[in-house]
Amino acid sequence: MRKLIMVIFLFSPMAVLAQQGINPEIMQQLQEMATCVATIDQNEMKALEKESNKFEAEVKGLCKSGKRDKAQKRALEFSKKIINSPALITMRKCTENVSASLKGMVPDMSTEKMVKDYSNKHVCDEI
Repeated sequence: MRKLIMVIFLFSPMAVLAQQGINPEIMQQLQEMATCVATIDQNEMKALEKESNKFEAEVKGLCKSGKRDKAQKRALEFSKKIINSPALITMRKCTENVSASLKGMVPDMSTEKMVKDYSNKHVCDEI
C-alpha cells in the first residue's frame, strides 16, 4: 500500500519537474503514467487501504497472541488476494513500461515484488 501512495505522490508535482528542465521524454512518460493512474477508481483505492489496515491489525494481533502459524497463513492469503485487485492490476500496467531512467523513481509494482516471499522468514518478524 505504501508503494501505491508513493506512486500517486510522484505524479502530483509535474509542473515543478517541467520547470527544472527534466528531459521531455521523461516528462511524457510521467504524464502518461499520471493519466493512467488517474483512471483508477478512488473508491476502490480507499477500500483497499481500509482492507490493508484491517489486515495489518489482524496479523499484528495474531502475532502478539502467539498464533504465528495462523498469521503466516493469513498473510499469504491476503498477499495473493490483493495482487489480483483491479486497482493494483491497473497500477502495474501504468508503471510497467517506464524507461530505465525512471526505474529508481517509480516503485516496482511487479507481481513478484508485491507478493512477499515468506518461505525463509515469518510475517510476525517483519511487522
